[in-house]
Amino acid sequence: MKIEKQLLAPGIKLKDKMIIDGHTDVLFALTQQRRVFYERSEKGHVDLPRAKEGNVLAMFFAIWPGINQYYILKGTRQLLELVENKKNNLVLVKKVDDLEKIATSGKLGAIFHIEGIGGFDSEFHLLHVLYRLGLRSFGITWSDENLFGTGSSFDPNTPEDTRGLTAEGKELIHEANKLGVIVDVSHLSDKSFWDAIDVTNKPLIASHSSCRVLSPHVRNLTDDMIKAIADINGMVGINFGNMFLREDCSRDAKTPFTKIIDHIDHVVNLVGPDYVGFGSDFDGTLVPDSVKDVTGFNLLVKELEKRDYSLEDINKICHGNFMRIFKEVWK
Repeated sequence: MKIEKQLLAPGIKLKDKMIIDGHTDVLFALTQQRRVFYERSEKGHVDLPRAKEGNVLAMFFAIWPGINQYYILKGTRQLLELVENKKNNLVLVKKVDDLEKIATSGKLGAIFHIEGIGGFDSEFHLLHVLYRLGLRSFGITWSDENLFGTGSSFDPNTPEDTRGLTAEGKELIHEANKLGVIVDVSHLSDKSFWDAIDVTNKPLIASHSSCRVLSPHVRNLTDDMIKAIADINGMVGINFGNMFLREDCSRDAKTPFTKIIDHIDHVVNLVGPDYVGFGSDFDGTLVPDSVKDVTGFNLLVKELEKRDYSLEDINKICHGNFMRIFKEVWK
């Protein structure tokens, strides 16, 4: 699928080094850890005080699991109630202009995302209703199989997927393209990934995936996948999970934080700085001890500076590439 490239987002200007993070599971973590978003905590990775300390402008707030309508509706209610509570200082991001306003208001942007949409119907009624409530991004599967496609399993003994996207899954991508909702290919099986690349007429993202050549986990992207995402003007959000960074795919907490930047370097060397950003997976995975939590973005930006990235390219990685995707996909 040939998509006309647009590497700048005209009229959009944010403060230097502000962060847009492609994935957090904070919604799930708040419930599991019995904490509130507006209070600083020693538990988990993300809350309002720590996000502001990490210079975060916005994050994709994932609803997980999305295996049925109950979980999707429960998560949607939780997200909307979180935003409605003024103590949380959150804004539900529905359009690009919202992010410019947030940048000067001191608030934090919440981008409504669903991780695995097994609870969607084949006529897309729920998709359209949720869009009106603010849904702006979804992943077709988690590491499972649903009506629309097949995910990449965490079990290495799982047989190779030969099913890929179904007819309903391909139609779903067309519907999302028309509606203005970002399609996320993280967690898709290899076969489903390539089907999605063939079908879409809008840029896709891999919101929280790293590089398979550096860490051979099946959830990571091959070089050919990264090139395909760049060819359609999409982008990759590098996952901070230890098992997605390391050559041995272990969860070792002593993993050097510099490995995150190694994965960014690899994408930049392969396709350039216009197709990569941060997709932390905070509150959904084990990250390097030295990163600790969302305040660790400051450490990562300093490492980019240490590696002689220009300010222009640092801004692309921190937020500019996501802003371009928003400009191209959202209505």
